Amino acid sequence: MGKRKNTDHGFERLVQSKEIPPLVLDQKWHHLFSEDGKPKEVAKLEEKVNKHLARQGHLTQEIKDLKALKTKLMKNIVANMDEIGETGQETPKLQEDRRLITEINQRMDSCRQELEGLQDLMRSDNEMLMVETMKYCYGIMNSNETEKEELAVWIAKTRIELKKKVIRKEMIEDKNREIYTYLHDVFGAQVTGAFDLKYADEYKRAKTSNTPQ
Repeated sequence: MGKRKNTDHGFERLVQSKEIPPLVLDQKWHHLFSEDGKPKEVAKLEEKVNKHLARQGHLTQEIKDLKALKTKLMKNIVANMDEIGETGQETPKLQEDRRLITEINQRMDSCRQELEGLQDLMRSDNEMLMVETMKYCYGIMNSNETEKEELAVWIAKTRIELKKKVIRKEMIEDKNREIYTYLHDVFGAQVTGAFDLKYADEYKRAKTSNTPQ
């Protein structure tokens, strides 16, 4: 097994003190990658943990089946003890049953030893999977925080520019009213009225094009 990669977060030391259920069995864990899919290292570790779980299930079922067979053989031996002759020699059938029980015990011991080693491997790979998951998720969150800060700056600048535009619009409106009032006072209502009629359509078009949609 290769050495684990070092991280700046120290997750490895932290997870060693915690009992972590297999992450691949948690649907919420899968949802962490629902948008972008799983990174290569995460997918690789996920596959390893899945294989460990499949093997664990196979060994557990095999031990269960072997126990049932051993129980059946033991019952057969007890039921056929009266077949032992006066010399104390067991019948071939009883000898075969005892031989099978010995093989079953050996196989169960082998399965249990493999299960113990498998649990250690699964614990190690599951811890590494958690580390890679945390690194990935915190990378996403850090990237989001950076973008959020950039957007906040852009929004602040835009608000300032918007406020400037609103002030400029009000200044233009005030200036136009001031000019119109002076024209009215200097040339009178009849002259300004005539110019109002002449430039009415042009003024309306200009006013409409400058009105925010």
